[in-house]
Amino acid sequence: MRSDGVTLLDRVDFSAGQGEVVAVIGPNGAGKTTLMRVLANEIPASSGRLLIDGETPPQIGREELARRVAVLPQRSVLDFPFRVHEVIGMGRIPHRTSSFENRKIVQEVIDSLALAPIIDRVYTTLSGGERQRVQIARVICQLWDCREGGYFLFDEPTAPLDLAHQVAFLETARSLAADGAGVLLVIHDINLATRFADRIAILSQGRIVSDGKPVDVVTREAIESVYGIRVDVIDQASGAPTVRVLGSRTR
Repeated sequence: MRSDGVTLLDRVDFSAGQGEVVAVIGPNGAGKTTLMRVLANEIPASSGRLLIDGETPPQIGREELARRVAVLPQRSVLDFPFRVHEVIGMGRIPHRTSSFENRKIVQEVIDSLALAPIIDRVYTTLSGGERQRVQIARVICQLWDCREGGYFLFDEPTAPLDLAHQVAFLETARSLAADGAGVLLVIHDINLATRFADRIAILSQGRIVSDGKPVDVVTREAIESVYGIRVDVIDQASGAPTVRVLGSRTR
């Protein structure tokens, strides 16, 4: 995968399965968002293939693809004064379900994500964290009635959220996976990734340098090599290792 003569992704072989939460971590510029956009069929790869349940996107078709894959981009721009419940309801656009059914699904998502206090507010008046929670709800609403077999792709979903809502979102991600969905997260907080993800892939300079269980992937050697800082990794025996930063170092 190249852009302006720069290789963004190089020989990447990557998969995300239903029923699991997969986190992609790595430094800025590693190619995480590019990988997400390729998997979301937003940009074509210069070589190789994207397969969704064994089919290419053209074989699936645009409408059906939107009923299988829901994407939260790194930045969601919406400048019109819609009410929160209207924004969430936009997730139902790919479906042919009735208005009654759509309203029912929107309400279920609102209840599930504890958004009732703000559903009648104008979206443009919300804080950054509140807007992110609404966009997350819109994405979940898109596949709410077909979670089993669906795929959710979230690019830095926790960045604008406070700690409590970060944890709440990741618990929701685990719940979606338990319902049979595949959940892919691009996330910067390694310790949240090790706590909530079934698998972690480390991306560096456009290549996946490691992919596996958190306890196998998040090691002192791997983190120091990729991020160029001194760290200690503790609690590996628990299966959810914790990274503690000791200081910077020269590569």
